[in-house]
Amino acid sequence: MSDIKLVDVTKQYEGQPQPAVDAVSLDIAAGELVVFVGPSGCGKTTTMKMINRLIEPTSGQILLGGADVMSIEPNELRRHIGYVIQQIGLFPHMTISENIQLVPGLLGWNRDRSRRRADELLDLVGLDPAAYRDRYPRQLSGGQQQRVGVARALAADPPVMLMDEPFGATDPITRERLQKEFLRLQAELRKTIVFVTHDFDEAVKLGDRIAVLKERSRVAQYDTPARILAAPADDYVASFAGSATAIKRLALIPAVRLPGEPLDERDGLPVLERGGSARDALDLMVRRGTSRVAVGDRTVDFAMICALLEDEHGR
Repeated sequence: MSDIKLVDVTKQYEGQPQPAVDAVSLDIAAGELVVFVGPSGCGKTTTMKMINRLIEPTSGQILLGGADVMSIEPNELRRHIGYVIQQIGLFPHMTISENIQLVPGLLGWNRDRSRRRADELLDLVGLDPAAYRDRYPRQLSGGQQQRVGVARALAADPPVMLMDEPFGATDPITRERLQKEFLRLQAELRKTIVFVTHDFDEAVKLGDRIAVLKERSRVAQYDTPARILAAPADDYVASFAGSATAIKRLALIPAVRLPGEPLDERDGLPVLERGGSARDALDLMVRRGTSRVAVGDRTVDFAMICALLEDEHGR
């Protein structure tokens, strides 16, 4: 795994009175998922793209595993950094397997090894290789294509991944499924990930830490989701967190940690998905019109969630 260190990184475009990115400094630990969140045009994507030199920094230093990225030939650098974008960018004339094998092929992997890796990754992202490897992108849904985009970014097992609003073009239900699948993958793979979004709820759900960025990528607050929700640094950060911070903090509490009663399977209660949060439990209750849900071998009730909400609100 590789850590990422940004030291006074600046991007100044010719003819512009102010830099697009102004002296940004951040430390991202190996295996950590850090989310850049901020308004459109604040420079978050520009900052991310300087890590793999899709945009060249004007000044400052970016260290990847201790190595200055400016000392690495750009194409070589990018072959070792996974990159996922909102538009996915799959090649329409290539099969799904061929799209995933693209970077391994550039790295000189033989065909059999590349094919095995493609099948392994399709399985990892929840797509049956036998059913999907020979299809073309147009034959997949948007959510399936996005999964293939993640698989392609993982193909050469890069230590670092950059993700630019990867789920932003999907519908809300598909987006939620992709987020859950991605969290499962990250728990297993522990890549160092920089993830760009304008959606603060997505940042809270996915991030180990969140960098709330102002204009020119100036860092307003860089901390864990829980600490940002509990103690926003200023009114600007608080505006991102919104008014329902207590409910958002429920998303950070695993439902399996909630107190409950032993489950009687005869009750036929709705079952919360494995890995769900206290917020997910509350949402399931509302959707199903019930005051209790099954969490593992226990039941969690609405009154207990309400008590937890009051406790969170009072902090």
